[in-house]
Amino acid sequence: MNPKSKLYQPDHWRGRAEATRKKAEALTDGKAKDRLLKIAVEYDKLARRALVWQMHKEEDETWHEEEL
Repeated sequence: MNPKSKLYQPDHWRGRAEATRKKAEALTDGKAKDRLLKIAVEYDKLARRALVWQMHKEEDETWHEEEL
């Protein structure tokens, strides 16, 4: 696990979700558009997970500093 990786950054996933939604808006094929919108929702979920991970990591670091 590399916490500096963009995979752990909520903004990375939010950006992917936004870009995917923009691509979906340009499509006329309903099935393809729906698939892209579902992918965007999954990117939003990953953004939330990354945010929760960051919050827990910060709490853990604070806790360890207080113990020292």
